[in-house]
Amino acid sequence: MTIRFFSRLILSLVAVVLTSGTDALAQGRFSPVVQVGDKTVTRYELDQRTRFLSLLGAPGDPRDLAREQLINEAVQISAAEKAGLEISADEVRGGMEEFASRANLTAEQLVTSLGQAGVDAETFRDFIGAGVAWRNYVRESFGENARDQVPGDLVARTLAQTGTEGGLRVLISEILLPATTPETTQASRLRAGQLSSLGSEEAFAAAAREVSVAPSAPVGGALNWVALDTLPDELRGIVSQMTPGQISRPVNLENSIGVFLLRDVERVAAGTPETLLIDYALFIAGGERAAAEAVAAEIDVCDDLFGVAQTLPEERLIREEVSVAALPADIRSELARLDENETSTALTRGGQSTVLMLCARKPALESTVDLAIIGNRLLNARLGTMAADHLADLRANTIVVDLVN
Repeated sequence: MTIRFFSRLILSLVAVVLTSGTDALAQGRFSPVVQVGDKTVTRYELDQRTRFLSLLGAPGDPRDLAREQLINEAVQISAAEKAGLEISADEVRGGMEEFASRANLTAEQLVTSLGQAGVDAETFRDFIGAGVAWRNYVRESFGENARDQVPGDLVARTLAQTGTEGGLRVLISEILLPATTPETTQASRLRAGQLSSLGSEEAFAAAAREVSVAPSAPVGGALNWVALDTLPDELRGIVSQMTPGQISRPVNLENSIGVFLLRDVERVAAGTPETLLIDYALFIAGGERAAAEAVAAEIDVCDDLFGVAQTLPEERLIREEVSVAALPADIRSELARLDENETSTALTRGGQSTVLMLCARKPALESTVDLAIIGNRLLNARLGTMAADHLADLRANTIVVDLVN
């Protein structure tokens, strides 16, 4: 009896010790290491992000970078939450697909590869989700202001001065189904699943005419060329993985569910100054520079110069549209400083003053340069600057405490 009692007691104590050790290990693994405002970063999150960044080949010390990223993301997510912004599962899934596509993988393939290397799928989802939340917050907070700072003439001027990288643009067709109430959302989701299995472009166009609520319905859902960069995040990752003729799975959008057919893909040529046509006017005012300045003060657009010159010899007004490379050097240099409908009186011809006016900049007819791609990159660059400045302010006003040192 006594022997059995002590045997059971010893076994119980051993079990308690083993359980306590396991609990302590688990608690240590998930213990907080950094306090960021009202949020915490756990040791597990830090370990996982460190491994993830190591696999990506991130420069510098991956653990220091992981810690910095997780602190920033906690600040960013807090800002998005305070603004009342939420992200959908489709937005995160689209971000995962877009990220994976950089390595020519699907999101599922990348998750599998990461898992084999010891990185949980949740770590990848959290990384993408934080980025989506911050991007939505930045666009909601600063998008309109940033767009105001990227006018159309700045896009053309950028191409004229520096050129731009090429990019992809796509021809897609769309079917949008209503998702404004729980009932319509459920019905549209079922129908969208059926539309995803359509077998041809003709069948897709017929379905678009019949059931789509998009403005493109009368033309079978067909849209014109659009820069891939300008598509919504939740759609861009999906389209980037498609091949011409393929129909997408249903995509949740704002107040609608979409199904998309990829008709064609084109790699847009890189833009250089030589691919731009310049429409300009040069009026020989005669006399001193004051005469040219008087004319410049009276005109608003290039066509106004025809009225000024109508009774003068034809050679007093030059109006032409040529490539940048074909411009005389002095005119090219002066036009590079101007926006559309701006003038310069700095040049002379035969000792006489002139009025030089930039009428327009546009891609040459034989060029596939897409100004929408340039504009979107300028907008993203401006948003990136605003976001970095705002994050620095948020970070400065957030209490960050290292809990392990």
